[in-house]
Amino acid sequence: MRLAYLDPHPVPDDSPEALQILQTVDALGRLGVELYLVTPRPVQSVEGILGRPLSARVSLLPYDAPRLLSRFSNRPFYRHAERQLARLAPDVVLLRNLKLADRLLAQPGHPPLFFETHEHFARSFQEEHPLDSWKRRRKGYLLQQREARVYTRCQGLLTITPHLYPDLQAAYGFDTPHRVAPSGVDLELASRSRVSPATGGPPTILYLGSLHRWKGLETALQAMGQVEGALLRIVGGEDGRIAELQALARQLGVADKVDFAGRIAPLRRFEAIAQADICLLPLSHTGLGSRYTSPLKLFEYLAMGKAVVAGDLPTIRDVLHHGENGWLVNPEDPTALADGLNTLLRDEALRHRLGEAGVLVARRYSWAERARQMLEFFQQHGKPTENVTPLAARESV
Repeated sequence: MRLAYLDPHPVPDDSPEALQILQTVDALGRLGVELYLVTPRPVQSVEGILGRPLSARVSLLPYDAPRLLSRFSNRPFYRHAERQLARLAPDVVLLRNLKLADRLLAQPGHPPLFFETHEHFARSFQEEHPLDSWKRRRKGYLLQQREARVYTRCQGLLTITPHLYPDLQAAYGFDTPHRVAPSGVDLELASRSRVSPATGGPPTILYLGSLHRWKGLETALQAMGQVEGALLRIVGGEDGRIAELQALARQLGVADKVDFAGRIAPLRRFEAIAQADICLLPLSHTGLGSRYTSPLKLFEYLAMGKAVVAGDLPTIRDVLHHGENGWLVNPEDPTALADGLNTLLRDEALRHRLGEAGVLVARRYSWAERARQMLEFFQQHGKPTENVTPLAARESV
């Protein structure tokens, strides 16, 4: 099978989206798929993200976009993607960019297109932007129309959680074949990185990842006022958002209990997890936080054998069971979060038991397993093109 994965964001890159794409195409290549990854030219190296070479079956086809145009629009990349598809003639196209998918699906004779969705875009837009103007209401309406077209016309739909497909189906009324494909973890890299936390300082509670408001960092900072003798280390995020949270920490009187480490090199994230005593995932009640996220960090926490405290939300309950392999607390409740953290801080044996159980959970969420499920879905619902000239017989790409 020849598969083309197209995305207007550079890959490899240290963003969660780019990391997931890179791990997915690598795992598909290791299953024997001949795969072509078409993105703008990245500045990061594959080894700097994965810690190893990419599968030999994966070809990176970087696009050198015109700088001025690409600063304001992805259209130059979309046109480039169309030209690449015409040259590659793949059996399957895989996308997670809604605008590009809508554009390709409007063209006759396109290869079977599978869409990987990570959210209900229209719902997320409404949660993040009050529809208090004609312009925003129109944008929300057009987004709904685009989602409906893509989900109805694509060959198959991959959803990141089991809650996403029924919500989309209820909103748009389609019956497109679908498969749940949660995020994964690099089990080999996690295994190599497992070490005991350093001793001598206060216990460390780690939050790793982006700092979007739906991630629940405000709740975590409020909880730290009630947490006994521990340091919250926040790794990741952009400077502006870090400054906002630092100001909140000072306002709450917990600045001396919080360490904002900022962004770190991708491969150092396992080092950061290894040095933590407890890992944190304080998600909110939003659609993204409660129903549509399959956090990379959760599986990395688990694979590293760490006790995880997380919001008791549907997307988390898909993976964790309270008191068995994780510790779930009432979301957006600082007191409940503090109580959960204090319980684990006082009980080292409980932390160890939850961490060891989490390692077993992580084994079900390898990138290899994700790729296997996806390939089976493509083979079941794809319709490979016939009489396609082999790539070797065409001009070099």
